[in-house]
Amino acid sequence: MLRTVVWRAGSGLLKHSQQTVPVSWRTRIQQRWASSLPMNTVVLFVPQQEAWVVERMGRFHRILEPGLNFLIPVLDRIRYVQSLKEIVIDVPEQSAVSLDNVTLQIDGVLYLRILDPFKASYGVEDPEYAVTQLAQTTMRSELGKLTLDKVFRERESLNANIVHSINQASDEWGIRCLRYEIKDIHVPPRVKESMQMQVEAERRKRAMVLESEGTREAAINVAEGRKQAQILASEGEKAEQINKAAGEANAVLAKAEAKAKAIGLLSEALTLENGNAAASLSVAEQYVSAFSNLAKESNTVILPSNTGDISSMVTQVLLAVYAAGASPVPTDPLREDERSFTRMKRLPILLLLLWLCSVFYVGIFLFVGGFLLVRLEVNRTSSCADVLPPGTSGNRDFCLKEPRFRRAVILIVDALKADFARYDPRNTLPRPFENKLPVLDEMASSRPSHARLYTFRADPPTTTMQRIKGFTTGSLPTFIDVGNNFASSAILEDNLVRQLGQAGKRVVFMGDDTWVSLFPGGFHRSLPFPSFNVKDLHTVDNGILQNIFPILEGNDWDVLIAHFLGVDHCGHRFGPDHPAMAEKLTQMDGVFRSVIERLQNDTLLVVLGDHGMTDTGDHGGESQKETDAALFLYSSSGLLLAPSSQVEPEVVPQTDLVPTLALLLGVPIPYSSMGQVLLPLFPLNTTLGVPLALSQEEALWINVKQVNRFLETYSNMATDIPADSLWHLRAHFSQLSSQYLSSVHTGTPLPPALVVSMQEYLSSVRETCRASWARFNPVKMACGLLVLCGACAVCYVLSELSSVVLRASVLKPAVLGGLAAGLAVAAVRLFALGSAEASWGLGAAALGSELLFLWRTWRACPRGRLSPRGLLTAPLLLLLLRCASLLSDSYIISEGRVVTFLLFTLGVYVPVCLNWDGFLVPAPPADAQKPPGLHSPTVPPSTVRRESTFLLVCLSVLVSCLYLSLSFHNCREEQGSCQPSAFLMPLSRLQDSRVRNVHYVLSLVALSAWAFLLHHWLRHYGNLNGSGVARFSARCLLPLASVCMGLHWAVSAAPEDSFRNLAELIGLARVVMPRVSFGLLGLGLLLLWLDPLMVYLKSRGPPSSGGPMPPPRYRASTGISPQAELHHLVPQLYQRIRQSLEDSSALGAESDGRPAVEAYGLGTVYSAPLVLICGLLGLMLLLLHPEGMALAFLMLLLQATALLHLHASTCTLSSLQSHSSGFSVPWTPVVLWSLAASQFFHATGHLPTFPSIQWGAAFVGFPQGHAGTVLPASLVTLNTFTSHILFAVACPLLLFWPLVCEVRRTRSGRSVAGEDGDDVAMEMKLRENPQQFSSALLQLAVRYLLVSGAQVLASVCAAAFLRRHLMVWKVFAPKLMFEASAFVVSSVFLLFGVALVLRVDVAVACLFHRLLPENSR
Repeated sequence: MLRTVVWRAGSGLLKHSQQTVPVSWRTRIQQRWASSLPMNTVVLFVPQQEAWVVERMGRFHRILEPGLNFLIPVLDRIRYVQSLKEIVIDVPEQSAVSLDNVTLQIDGVLYLRILDPFKASYGVEDPEYAVTQLAQTTMRSELGKLTLDKVFRERESLNANIVHSINQASDEWGIRCLRYEIKDIHVPPRVKESMQMQVEAERRKRAMVLESEGTREAAINVAEGRKQAQILASEGEKAEQINKAAGEANAVLAKAEAKAKAIGLLSEALTLENGNAAASLSVAEQYVSAFSNLAKESNTVILPSNTGDISSMVTQVLLAVYAAGASPVPTDPLREDERSFTRMKRLPILLLLLWLCSVFYVGIFLFVGGFLLVRLEVNRTSSCADVLPPGTSGNRDFCLKEPRFRRAVILIVDALKADFARYDPRNTLPRPFENKLPVLDEMASSRPSHARLYTFRADPPTTTMQRIKGFTTGSLPTFIDVGNNFASSAILEDNLVRQLGQAGKRVVFMGDDTWVSLFPGGFHRSLPFPSFNVKDLHTVDNGILQNIFPILEGNDWDVLIAHFLGVDHCGHRFGPDHPAMAEKLTQMDGVFRSVIERLQNDTLLVVLGDHGMTDTGDHGGESQKETDAALFLYSSSGLLLAPSSQVEPEVVPQTDLVPTLALLLGVPIPYSSMGQVLLPLFPLNTTLGVPLALSQEEALWINVKQVNRFLETYSNMATDIPADSLWHLRAHFSQLSSQYLSSVHTGTPLPPALVVSMQEYLSSVRETCRASWARFNPVKMACGLLVLCGACAVCYVLSELSSVVLRASVLKPAVLGGLAAGLAVAAVRLFALGSAEASWGLGAAALGSELLFLWRTWRACPRGRLSPRGLLTAPLLLLLLRCASLLSDSYIISEGRVVTFLLFTLGVYVPVCLNWDGFLVPAPPADAQKPPGLHSPTVPPSTVRRESTFLLVCLSVLVSCLYLSLSFHNCREEQGSCQPSAFLMPLSRLQDSRVRNVHYVLSLVALSAWAFLLHHWLRHYGNLNGSGVARFSARCLLPLASVCMGLHWAVSAAPEDSFRNLAELIGLARVVMPRVSFGLLGLGLLLLWLDPLMVYLKSRGPPSSGGPMPPPRYRASTGISPQAELHHLVPQLYQRIRQSLEDSSALGAESDGRPAVEAYGLGTVYSAPLVLICGLLGLMLLLLHPEGMALAFLMLLLQATALLHLHASTCTLSSLQSHSSGFSVPWTPVVLWSLAASQFFHATGHLPTFPSIQWGAAFVGFPQGHAGTVLPASLVTLNTFTSHILFAVACPLLLFWPLVCEVRRTRSGRSVAGEDGDDVAMEMKLRENPQQFSSALLQLAVRYLLVSGAQVLASVCAAAFLRRHLMVWKVFAPKLMFEASAFVVSSVFLLFGVALVLRVDVAVACLFHRLLPENSR
């Protein structure tokens, strides 16, 4: 009650104050934006969205919030009342002069809001007047920068610039300008007349161009005919030459076979009794006959000295014959075995790895062949004469009545998302892709009987080729069809284009050249344009716009199909939320308006999108943003003949467009169509005015019979549809048929329930086929699973028994046995079934070779050498956990973080395990009471502490890189609120110039750090001394390629409209710079393969003058500075080099005059080429990624280095206190290495999903597109599997790095490697133990294959066991495809890395043969 009284009193005072405030107090802003000033009544109620400014004794005190407030009488005074609502101000009409001196009259509307009442009250005297004047001056300024033609196109940018200018000034006033809209633009009458004349001139120009094009085509046709005639004549001559060559080849083969038989008979005769005498007689006869022909053909004859001695000549010939056929001298097997151990087993290693990879490939091929089967295509065609069962008295069903439309214009806007077509007039702040197609909503709302706008839903995969196939054939796609998007092949199924052509319709096509490859010869006229260059926004669209309107105005067409690509390419390049998308959609709106104006009454307009796009502009998956497109139908003569009360579908499947268009245009429905007609587009039986058109019931009944015909045909050809489902569908159709025919015979209208039942039947057939066509081949899948399990078992056995396998001859019998098994299976199938499928023969060969290999290895294995307990180690258990996670869809969705966690866990396990074994801290001092022989070897505690500290530092670097790499991850659509990394966006798509500059600088820093670290490492170990092609690659090609890459990034980041005068130069640079980088890096890789040695030979001491040069004596070093010579000496280069050093010292080498030769870089002779080739390859792969990924690549380099040093420190600590020997690489670093490859797959912005594929990599250096598909597919593959490639090539570094790091142990203390004071030998230890080197290299490669193969096996098991899972096609099947592809790529590059090591070993062997001649050994 009290509150009411106070409020009323306050209200009265407020009214009183409104009446008594002097007019002079009321400024314009008070009159406009606020109510009059209320009086201080102590208790005040402030309304919502108002702010009352209170002054105390003339000075600002506070601002009253809405609601109840208290003031002190007399002292406090309400000085200003500000409204916080949005305020609309009309900007008066004004004149402005454009850039081309045209006077325009323009007015506008300004929308404001007060954000800071304090500033609005005290910052400016009259805000409305100030803002209005500022808007007018800014408008005149902006118009002065534009020509008249651009004024109408640049309305949006004009508004944005005015708002920006106002906000810069009004921030000090506490006012924010929300938007500014130009209302009217008036042009002088004379300018209007000139514009009309310009339009007429453009029309005349088009007419003349069309006439000239006709003349040109006529000349081309004549020339083409002459060309074909010449080609046919040349083909005839070619066939004649081929036949002659084939005859001559057969004659040569026949002679060769006869000669081979003669030689065989002769060799058999020589083994018989008296065979020697016969041979002697034959040779003597030939000798005499040869002398009889002397001097008959030439006067010059050269004769031996003993021409007449026939017996000696015969003896010489027979000795040569018997010497060639004699048996070899028996040798001692022990010596032969020792001799084989002193050299590298290069060929056996490569053959074993090739065989292992082939077995894995066969397993993957078999499983994928059983898991990803495409459905059977029914290659039958509908025709107008078809009688669909059950027919009525032989009447045909198609082409029976007149079509509703004789012409159709089909405009396909690629990636026309459903959101793009919606128009919301209440949206006053639209995003760049919103409210840009108002014509669709205008037509649908103003002329509802002439136009309709639907959501057009596509079936995944949402790739262009599959979508074209979907809305032309009406069939359902399969998962494996996504692979055909690179190389589109002709559509063999019956389709709408073929039916239109058979009906005599003249189909004219223009746009995306994919249509030409899908429908070869199917168009009356075609104007294709290249479509694969996603960076080209205008070529296809401009080509269409130059031809579509002249063709529309002509009569040489019945169906016009135009496929625009600008919207899709804009999404790929910039994303939907970019001004370029607004410009492109506005262009499409103008195209739609122009086409609608030119339509005739008998023409149907269809505007559709083949698919949608994600928020990043990509597509290919099955999210609703990717599947929902727009469908707009329009006819000037009336489209919807059904009553408005009829229920219309909210979403139209893409397959429904095929039967609808076919019946509206009067052509048969394609044979394999599964679509359902849109009933509102057909009249009811009671509808008047269209007597000859198909009614809704007739169209639906034809549709039902056509789908049933396809179902019966398909079920007779294939058995993948379940029998019970097929029986229910047949029963349902039989019921529908009887009800429909009875209604037709009695003449009664169809009941509504029958129409609904027919629609339910069509939906049931579609869903049944969709579920059944995910069919599998369980036998082939099981065979592939067995092959992969066997391959993993072989890898484990080979990794544990690599030395045994290299000694024993195991591979050859296994391969021969497997080939025999494969041929046997192929022969059995050929005789039993009449056909031999290659996959079954490959599977049998793989399984047979695996079993034989395991059996022979088991026989050759010493007892107790192979134990299953070796599987129960921590790294293998963690690998098992990793494989188990692939059976969960949630883990696969979060795979990036899961792999990061596993990598972190295994990295932390390393120091924990060392501490558990007592290796991380110095050992306690030895017991003095023990006998001297029982003392443990003493190790300086400082050495152990130093290695432990370094290990922990490496672990810290590893953890830091793991944490930072999470900043470069991409997001799956299932992850909801996840935001992808900003570094994944190319610089050209960043609109903020400051952010773009920061990203560019960071990318340059990362690129420079990559090149500097590689150069520093090579120089540190003495591998850059001297000259050679490998050192040329490191010194010159590497920095040059880095500079070209930096320039390429700068040119690519430049906006297209920034340097218009240099547009051609920038375009040329975008092509040249990346190609130069590719060329330099490729040249470096080639030179490194040809000459991989990075060793420098240096002579010391002057050569002796006079006399023969004595053989040199050799020493070796890894550096060239004096300090490096002290610390990096490698006297154990090789056993013979060390022996030569000892011999030269004992004989007084200083006085014998022999020069001393030092070899620098031999300590890293194997690892240096690998490091350099990984650096070059890394730069090449970085070029295929967005610029921001340079930071991720730097993280990759640091993380890989940390892993290598972590492994080296572990080996050092273990060997210092346990004195283990051998070069075997444990499981822990191998698993860490493989996990790092998977982790950086995600850290470089990749995901195991098809929409995440970075297609832009295909156009780096090729912005205009490609002629074929091999090169772009290869570039995309290299981009996708970058991390797997780099880690696979660098895998042998795990073997070399502990030997390289031996130098680090000796720098600050004595070496503990031996008592003789020898310095460490680094990688030359491998040369002293070739058998252990071969075994360790093979073991490392096989273990890496096993870790990768186990993950493929887990993905295969997940896909097999969960093949009926809801997420199989969205999560598990893509993961299988990516995992299998990653294994194939990794194995290929692992073979490349191993082959490079073997190539270096060959080069080192040649070097030693050159340095150590026989007289100096």
